[in-house]
Amino acid sequence: MYCDVCTVPEWNASGTVLRVVDLDLDVVRLRNGAAYIKDEDEFAEHQVSYTYPSWVSAKARQTCAWSMEAARRDGDGVEPFASVHRYWLGLINQTEPGSRA
Repeated sequence: MYCDVCTVPEWNASGTVLRVVDLDLDVVRLRNGAAYIKDEDEFAEHQVSYTYPSWVSAKARQTCAWSMEAARRDGDGVEPFASVHRYWLGLINQTEPGSRA
């Protein structure tokens, strides 16, 4: 499992541009069940250099905490880690190399 923590994606008024800011924090769960937060050092540096508002930093940390808990429980009924991902993985598994399915 690899969760990229970012701002909430927003479409522009015409619906042609999607804007999102990657906040560097990533929650990773390995096949053996170990979970960790990646790139906390970059997040700390960018908080200062890009002057993230305190609410952005707080929400990013809250999202990490929620994702870490879900990762530790191996989903345990918490979406999108319980079953929703199976649909998307199924699409990947059905796709032939070089096709556009």
